[in-house]
Amino acid sequence: MLTLTVTNKAETQTLTHGGGPLELGRGPARDGAARVVVKDAFVSRDHIRVAEADGRKVRVENLSAKAPVSIDGHSLLNPGAAAEYHLPVRLGVGESTIDVDVAEAAASVDDQQLRTIAAPVRGAPAPSLASLTQSAPVEEVVGWLEAVIAVQKSVDATDFYRQTANALVEKIGLDGGLVMLRDGVAWKVAANATRDDPRMQHGRGFSQTILRRILADKRTFYLPAMSAGDGGGESLTGVQGVVASPFFIGDDVAGVVYGTRMQRARHRPIGPLEAQVVQLLAAAVGAGVTRLAQDAEATRLRVAKEAAEEADRTKSGFLAMVSHELRTPLTTIIGYSEMLLEAVEADGHADYVPDLKQVHTSAHHLLTLINDILDLSKIEAGKLDVGKEPFDPATVVRDLMMSLEPLARKNNNTLALDCPADLGRGLGDAVRVRQCVINLVGNACKFTSGGTVTVTARREPDPAGDNLVVAVADTGIGMTPDQQARLFQAFTQVDSTAGRKYGGTGLGLAISQKLCHAMGGAISVTSVEGKGSTFTMRVRAVLA
Repeated sequence: MLTLTVTNKAETQTLTHGGGPLELGRGPARDGAARVVVKDAFVSRDHIRVAEADGRKVRVENLSAKAPVSIDGHSLLNPGAAAEYHLPVRLGVGESTIDVDVAEAAASVDDQQLRTIAAPVRGAPAPSLASLTQSAPVEEVVGWLEAVIAVQKSVDATDFYRQTANALVEKIGLDGGLVMLRDGVAWKVAANATRDDPRMQHGRGFSQTILRRILADKRTFYLPAMSAGDGGGESLTGVQGVVASPFFIGDDVAGVVYGTRMQRARHRPIGPLEAQVVQLLAAAVGAGVTRLAQDAEATRLRVAKEAAEEADRTKSGFLAMVSHELRTPLTTIIGYSEMLLEAVEADGHADYVPDLKQVHTSAHHLLTLINDILDLSKIEAGKLDVGKEPFDPATVVRDLMMSLEPLARKNNNTLALDCPADLGRGLGDAVRVRQCVINLVGNACKFTSGGTVTVTARREPDPAGDNLVVAVADTGIGMTPDQQARLFQAFTQVDSTAGRKYGGTGLGLAISQKLCHAMGGAISVTSVEGKGSTFTMRVRAVLA
């Protein structure tokens, strides 16, 4: 079993590899091979492959096509070459160093040596210092409390980790403090603090056995002085005691706060009191990192919202400008085409009439499309004004039928009206009601050929003020349930075939639905494929 520590300007990560080849490089894993990603721009995508060999050796293969690998700083392994080296060995690639050693399984920490304390309920308030199970001088408890407060006041994750590592040394009185982050199968050292003790340079500084127990049990563990001294085990050369506590993001272990005390330390052995304070520190780190992540997400959403609002304002301004620039010449075209139609008819030039009518009709169609796009833009920007004026709903519907007769005759349809002579007086936006009815009838006439389009208007009682209900039924092609689910989406036809055959932009129904919502109502639909559809518009018109 090998242990590897990768160190560069961007990171420090340590991991244990159980067996078989292990690749190290800047790129992702290939062909299912075990991989450590090195964050170093000067490291090749696939740079090194290592594998444990007999006789306390490691086989190193240089996978790079150009860059050599430095061996212990005094020899080179050329591109494409492979060799075996005695452990421990230091490999140099790019701006990174990779320390490789053997993990002595026989000298690993015995699980029976590890002790633990009660784990707090995650999400519950952190335990107070008054609940700690061992006495300590008041000034020492105050110092621990100051350390926890300092960690909680940190402004970013790096500061959280640095403050925590320093607190382990300066406030709790340990000789070494680490904050380690979980990264896949590896551990990365996020912060490291030590006393001026040369013995801290020996060993790896932490125990893989303890880290595995923390991952498995999600609890705080510690080794008292006698257990650590007698064990003399893995990663504990010269160490008197160890304490380690996990911190969480959600229910997952995100990292570990890890402290060590060297042998013959002047302070008391590590016990449950130190373990509880370290657990309190770890809880503060976890809560702080979660808060920072939430703040970062809130900031990201705020920036995205502001960008979307700015884009929406820009779009609305652009559409308003374009619509103005297009509507002015279109109005001129429509006006001149009407004048020319009157002139040629008066002069008896019948040959010109069809072409002029085509110009007039196309200009009207383009003007309607521009108005629809502008309406949609206003609705999406929340700038649509809905009027509150008195009107006669029955008169509005009956007048519309007269203007829609030519549209019905275009596909040889019959337009029928079922509307009482008196629907009462309404209070609302007659222009928008008329626009919605025109869109519904126009849609029905477009998808019906040689059939009947029936418009029914009724008054619907409501305690808050009666509603106006207009139903448009046709005997056209109808729709499947899947097609009905795609209705009322801007620029969307029920299917691509219908769009090519019948034309249209897919805006009419979407705008009508949004207009009805703005007027306190909605449009519903029932349809049977091959038999026809019925669109029912319901708006609050406060009929009296």
